[in-house]
Amino acid sequence: MIMGVLSILLAVLRTAALIILILVIMLIILAALLLFSPIGYRLRGSFADEQPDGTARFSAFFGVLKGEISYHHGAAVSGELRLFGIRIYNIEGSPEDALRSFEEDEDDR
Repeated sequence: MIMGVLSILLAVLRTAALIILILVIMLIILAALLLFSPIGYRLRGSFADEQPDGTARFSAFFGVLKGEISYHHGAAVSGELRLFGIRIYNIEGSPEDALRSFEEDEDDR
């Protein structure tokens, strides 16, 4: 009777240890991806005739996450954030609209 209970307890402990081991290995792999994945960026801009003009792009995690934002001569700000090539966030409008949208997103958190 006691041996049956102990064998069940041992099986439960072995299963729990295996699950914990798998989780630790997954965390180590995720940390390695975060530490060693390349992050690229490109910034271009000018301030000619007192009119700002610029574009900023970045990519991270081997191109899985990409973003771009641009502002041209007092026109609308435009930008997007893509995950696996699917647009997940879009900015279009005047600089004030973009700032207001950003502040609203911060308030939602």
